[in-house]
Amino acid sequence: MSNGLKEAEYYEVISEEDKIVKCTLCPLNCELLRNQKGVCKARMNIGGKLYSLTYGFTKMRIELIEKQSLFHFYPGSRVQTFSTYNCNLDCIYCPVADISQINSEDITGKRYSPDQALMFAIASGAKVVCFGDSEPLVSFEWVRDTAKLAKERDMQVVLRTNAYFSEEVVQEILQYVDGIMIEFKAINDEGYKKIASRGSAEHVKKVTKLIYESGKHLEIGIELHKDIGNDLVTAGALANWIKTELSQEVPLHLIRLLPAYKTMNLQPTPQEMLEEAYKLAKEAGLKYVYLDRVPGHKYANTYCPNCGEELITRTPTSTEVRRISLQGLCNKCQTKINIVMSKG
Repeated sequence: MSNGLKEAEYYEVISEEDKIVKCTLCPLNCELLRNQKGVCKARMNIGGKLYSLTYGFTKMRIELIEKQSLFHFYPGSRVQTFSTYNCNLDCIYCPVADISQINSEDITGKRYSPDQALMFAIASGAKVVCFGDSEPLVSFEWVRDTAKLAKERDMQVVLRTNAYFSEEVVQEILQYVDGIMIEFKAINDEGYKKIASRGSAEHVKKVTKLIYESGKHLEIGIELHKDIGNDLVTAGALANWIKTELSQEVPLHLIRLLPAYKTMNLQPTPQEMLEEAYKLAKEAGLKYVYLDRVPGHKYANTYCPNCGEELITRTPTSTEVRRISLQGLCNKCQTKINIVMSKG
């Protein structure tokens, strides 16, 4: 049964006699009997060892980097996105529940080695690879191996994650990642239980601070909708936390909830609510706030926080870098923008 599978990292043997192991990849710390899977369904105790069931399984596509809610890293770049399988949370609005909540035995398709996967990225001409959509760190070993190889080939690596993982795991992956987008599910633990079934806002905040202090490029997002408990108060509180605990330079994405998975009964988040949340986040002092999934909205553009000049214009299908230098300076007033520009 373990033939072709990858032995996992980040686990402990609890009992050699009874062959019980504990996965330490994330704070859930699943203790697993023989032939038992973790909550994520992606890691399994086989004969007293923990195995990754999803190593090498990925969907691939070329897209604009903005599709992964990264607006300040290589804006307008075409990236090779790898969508791995499974997740350690169960968000009620998940737009990719078909891959995030799948049983490993139902995954179809071939496995790709890191080298094979990167061949697709290189052939496409992409300078950036992205691990996103479902939760990439559930497939930690493959993501780490692929990211490491990408860095050896002088590619940029970005990651979209829920950040609900052990600090040791995050510190290791940070060695091979250039930019990270963290999507908060809520601003308190109660909200996490309501929206994601499990998880902890406090733990995610701790990991987010760790990432920020590492100096890696960081952006943060949250889906807003009053019926899931993420309202205007949520937006204001998260903005204040970012300014107080991180920096007013960190971009915040206010994401429109679109009906999916367990929220098919809801209407999309009203645009008026998102606009009000935007104003609150700006009033809190954040320099860069964006509305996501509101096609063509002016608040999807980047403006100079000093002179107000429109620097980057975004539409659903394109990104136009208008008045910003390769050094990340506003062409009008020379203010330094917290952005990582493509060098060509």
